[in-house]
Amino acid sequence: MLTTVDDYFDRQKLYDIHVQSTLGIEDEEVALLTNYSDVELIEPGYSQDVLIGDARHVVKLISYHPDHKLNQYLIESGRLPEKSGEISLDAREMIKNHYQIGDKVTLFADRDDTDLSDQFNEIEFEVVGFVNSPRFFTNESRGQTSIAGGQLDAFGVILEEDFNLPVYTDVFASFQGLRELDTFSDEYQHKSREHKANIEQILNEYGPERLSVIRSEAEEEISDAEAKIADGREELNEAREKLDKARAELDDGQEAIRDARKKLEKGYQELIDGESEYKKGLAEFEAEIADAEAQLEAGRKQLEVEADQLEKGFAELEAGEVELNRAAEEIANQRESLIGKQTDFTKLTEGIADLLKIPRQLISVFIPEEELAQLLSETEAIDLNGQTLADLLSGYIAGEVPADTIRQTLDQLEAELESGLQQLDEAEQEIEKGRFELEVGKAELEAGQMKLDEARAELDKQTDLLAQERANAEAELAQARRDLDQGWQEYNEAVDLLEEQANQLAEAEAEYADGLTTFEKENKDALEEIEEAEADIAKAREELAELEEPTYYPFIREDQTQFVQFEENASLLSKLAKIFPAVFFAVAALVTLTTITRMIEEQRGEIGTLKALGYSNLEISLKYYVYALSASLLGVVFGLVIGYTALPIIIFDAYGIMYNLPELILTNYWLYTLIAAAIALLSTVVTAWFVLRSDLKSQAAVLMRPKAPKIGKRILLERITPIWNRLDFIKKVTARNLFRYKQRMLMTILGIAGCAALIITGFGIKGAVEGLVDLQFGRVMKYDAVIILDDGADEEDELSYQAFVESYEGIEQISTVLQQQFEISHPDQLTQDITVMVPKDEKSFTDFIQLKDRTSDQTYQLTDNGAIVTERLADLFDIVVGDIITITDSDNQSYELEISAITENYVGHYLFMNEAVYRSAIDDEVNYNVNLLKHNQDEKWEEAFSEQLMKEDQVINVTFIASMTEAFRDSMESLNVVVVVLIFAAAGLAFVVLYNLTNINISERIRELSTIKVLGFYDNEVTMYIYRENIMLTVMGILTGSIFGRLLFTFVLDTITQDGQMFDPSLHWTSYLYAGLLTFFFSTFVMWMMHHKLKRIDMIEALKSNE
Repeated sequence: MLTTVDDYFDRQKLYDIHVQSTLGIEDEEVALLTNYSDVELIEPGYSQDVLIGDARHVVKLISYHPDHKLNQYLIESGRLPEKSGEISLDAREMIKNHYQIGDKVTLFADRDDTDLSDQFNEIEFEVVGFVNSPRFFTNESRGQTSIAGGQLDAFGVILEEDFNLPVYTDVFASFQGLRELDTFSDEYQHKSREHKANIEQILNEYGPERLSVIRSEAEEEISDAEAKIADGREELNEAREKLDKARAELDDGQEAIRDARKKLEKGYQELIDGESEYKKGLAEFEAEIADAEAQLEAGRKQLEVEADQLEKGFAELEAGEVELNRAAEEIANQRESLIGKQTDFTKLTEGIADLLKIPRQLISVFIPEEELAQLLSETEAIDLNGQTLADLLSGYIAGEVPADTIRQTLDQLEAELESGLQQLDEAEQEIEKGRFELEVGKAELEAGQMKLDEARAELDKQTDLLAQERANAEAELAQARRDLDQGWQEYNEAVDLLEEQANQLAEAEAEYADGLTTFEKENKDALEEIEEAEADIAKAREELAELEEPTYYPFIREDQTQFVQFEENASLLSKLAKIFPAVFFAVAALVTLTTITRMIEEQRGEIGTLKALGYSNLEISLKYYVYALSASLLGVVFGLVIGYTALPIIIFDAYGIMYNLPELILTNYWLYTLIAAAIALLSTVVTAWFVLRSDLKSQAAVLMRPKAPKIGKRILLERITPIWNRLDFIKKVTARNLFRYKQRMLMTILGIAGCAALIITGFGIKGAVEGLVDLQFGRVMKYDAVIILDDGADEEDELSYQAFVESYEGIEQISTVLQQQFEISHPDQLTQDITVMVPKDEKSFTDFIQLKDRTSDQTYQLTDNGAIVTERLADLFDIVVGDIITITDSDNQSYELEISAITENYVGHYLFMNEAVYRSAIDDEVNYNVNLLKHNQDEKWEEAFSEQLMKEDQVINVTFIASMTEAFRDSMESLNVVVVVLIFAAAGLAFVVLYNLTNINISERIRELSTIKVLGFYDNEVTMYIYRENIMLTVMGILTGSIFGRLLFTFVLDTITQDGQMFDPSLHWTSYLYAGLLTFFFSTFVMWMMHHKLKRIDMIEALKSNE
């Protein structure tokens, strides 16, 4: 793994050092770094954190220059940007799933008051590829940022020309000779640290000069700004003076216009007066003329009226005469008509009288129907107020009208005829009277006509005289009119001239007003700008006064968290690789030793025969040496194939969850290969030599005869009579057999114990690894988020932040603490970083961080008696309660603190104290800069909350425990895979041990087993004869392995535990259970296999095997 990463870094030319500064990097600083003696390449660049796309991913944009050699990108698809407006994005899955090549992405700022055009020349980019970078080889995170939620989602690559920044943000460098070194080697890291220290010293020495340059440039800019402000004020004063001068000139013009207007008004008044006199004379003239004409006209009209009256009188006389003649004629006609009607009525009356004399019933009898009809017809025309006389007669005939009514009606009609004749007589008298009056009127009209003619002659005379007087007066008025018109013409010309001058003045006035308005507006704006500029200058001077030397941050590779994590993971694997193989080799060597010894012991007869045939000891030994060597070499080759291919790939793929790395480079480690081969050879060849050495010293005849059995001895159990006497025969045989073959028993117990110890250790580490996250982030740290605050924020920002967190829905509880970094040293240990935490509210602090002893569960409270230190640091530095420890801050100031308690903690080193202890030991001023937050919300809530939170000026960063937990889980999961591999390997080894030892046991006792079969034992009984021994040996091996497992687990855990973390040292009972169950499972499986072998034993051949 380390070789793969080192090769990856070398191929992609990862930087050796990365320099940043609080004030950016100028060309002068780049030149200083370039002149550093050991620099191989130096490449300045730009980077900026922004939001991109609709999803608002938080991306670090990095400048790219085709000529740069360092930090080369590994193209996964597409290409790198070639022109402005192109971008290559991180090949991280979450980015590739959201964007495609050809998509357009837009940059966004995380704050509304941030203008990205001040930082970039382009805002929209086209995606042209997806790339990987050696700078970001972990899959967990792309680092932290001060925008959005505080975590980077990805990186992006754009051309350098698309940035618009005044100074460089980054400088990358490589050093001569480091590329050839392993990046994880002590030599590389030592030289890197040396270069880092040298560069830091060079830059820090330049810091005062950089500050001086900045101050001088700032002073120059401030002076220029002040000069511009002074020039601006001078220009405003000059403009004010010009406006005042124009105002005076306009006022003089207005005065002249007013004088001219007065003169014109006077001339106008004179003209008006003359006009009035003219009009008055004209009016008097016209009035006199009009009066005279009116009198003449009145006389004329009077004459005309009188003439009209005369004419009318003549006409009326003529009309009266005609009317009288017509009336006389009409009266004559009416009289004639009435006389005729009277005659007819008399006849009709007589007929009706005759009718009335006849009774109604007899009328039809006496009067013929035609005659009656004639009578009714003649009376039909006589109207009687709505009905005719015929109607009355018909009514009478019908019996509806009485006869008296008809008689009365006839009498009335007759009276009306008499009255009409009388009226005609009176009308004739009136006509005669009118004729007389007409004659008299005619005479009077003729006399009036004569007078009228005389009046007309007088009127014509007066009309001629008036015409003469009118002509004379009109001539005088016409002259007066000409004189007035001349005066008006001169007046109007003067008025036009005055109006023209007034218009010119008005235009000048308007221009002045516009100028004044513009001046007032611009003057106001200018004054505001001047005031803002003066405020900016004052602020700039204040900031300049407070400006400190730039702080330079040179980062080497080991300063990267991802680098350190990878190295620690690899280191942990290295430690496991040193411990577990040793135990594996020990057990494997034990099994091999037993197997080789048993093989040679079984072939004593063959060795004796060969020796009797004249073969030398060397020739006989070579047979076994070659066999042992062949078996060793085959095992080594097979093990090397598995060890160099399968296992590294499995482990590397497990860590592929955490890291984005190229293909695994399989490297040969000759030292480890030789060690493995040597152990294999020692376990086989040396064992064969050792066993053969004693056998070859014996005579051939001795070797050809079976070894005499050892003298039987009473075992310890036999001496315990109460127990021994209660055992049946089979159990006594089993007990005797166990102790009869002490070497085999010891080998079996040790083999099973070793395998069980490995399995227990594997499960124990697995449990410790899996439990670390839950213990640290579930039991110890009970908060859900850490908010880092700017302790230098102003009151407005603090109030805004407080209002935000108090009003945001979903927050359950907040604890305000001071968090400060220190270092602590010890003669026998590396210097450790330690975090000091001081809560504002001591009572509620335990709701966020549990302070208790891990073994006794005793809880602690912060008191004035001292500070509480975490357990891992106490173990590293041998700290006990009551000790005085010394911590050092970043300014190398030391502080002493008494330890009042040791608390449980698994990740990092912490020192907890109350405010009183902090004030007395470290600083009188407590600047609370962290909020611990508890909530019960999901990931979407955290994303929305962090996005809003990072807009608060007081907030520097926010970290959610859920993301930290996930990162730890992934890291531990990779280690878990390794542990599982070890568990399976240990289980496999346990199976091999049990199989070999059981097989050897059966082979050694084949005649004994054949004998009991001949004696009538059944197959199951024969199997149990052996299996009882195996069970007891397995139980003893498991019990022994449990003790060894506990010791090995503690040793392994102490070995793999890093300085900054602690695993739970307690070994859970399930580890013992799983180890025992697995061992019994393999034991049972082996006995099942051996059972079939026992069933196939040829008893005759077995019993005569010694012959």
